Amino acid sequence: MKTKMIFLILGYLTFALALIACSSNDEDAPLEPTSTTPTPTAIAADKRETFIFSSNGISIEGEIFIPSAYENDKNLPAIYLFDFPEQNSAVVATDEFDKVIGAVKNIQLNALVITLNDYKENKMTLPGEFQEYGDIFRSMTSYVDEHYTSNTSRTFIGRGNEANMVLMTLFFEEPESSVFQNFIATDALHVGDMQALLEREAIPQENESKRLHYSNTDEARNAAVINAMREIELPWMEFEFVNYPNMTYENGYPQAFTDGIKFIFED
Repeated sequence: MKTKMIFLILGYLTFALALIACSSNDEDAPLEPTSTTPTPTAIAADKRETFIFSSNGISIEGEIFIPSAYENDKNLPAIYLFDFPEQNSAVVATDEFDKVIGAVKNIQLNALVITLNDYKENKMTLPGEFQEYGDIFRSMTSYVDEHYTSNTSRTFIGRGNEANMVLMTLFFEEPESSVFQNFIATDALHVGDMQALLEREAIPQENESKRLHYSNTDEARNAAVINAMREIELPWMEFEFVNYPNMTYENGYPQAFTDGIKFIFED
């Protein structure tokens, strides 16, 4: 019995000595170096996203380009592109949204670019025919103002049939319901109808200041409507007319978009 007790005591002593030795070794051991490498900061990037808004009780999908600068500045101007999937042309342009984004980047402008993803074809040759789309764009600008930016600078841009919509909005929309200050139209179709409207319809003589950049690739075809716009002499409109004699309807719009955005935003 005594022998057993002796062995137990020796065992406890051995275990205690081992613990003391380990503790001493831990205190003497060099500390592991602490990493001082900073955590990488996420780099803001351009992005595109879709959104749903309502107009006259109908849900409609829009798409928006958001530049990386939006990360630090939410108060960016907005450029609204009206772009049909089908054009009255042998060559259909499917990249107008990309070309407007490219134009914005070319002049190093930080701006939101917005377009519709849901719509139907409309020739928009008469004032009443553009009312539906006027309502849609007013609803879309309200949504964008509420969810993306409080900047009141809004530009409306279009080509072909859509350019007719841009011009209709500029000249015939009632001032109290107007949401756009800047307009870019290139190669409008049905220019004869537009000329007749400008000469016949009443255009508001009082309005907030607006700017128009109108361009074309067929000077002879557009001469009459351009002259009609010049002769109106609206005190609230600043405009620039540009002709691209070495370009065509199918390839002139990227340059027209860039020049138009420059005219609007570069003082």
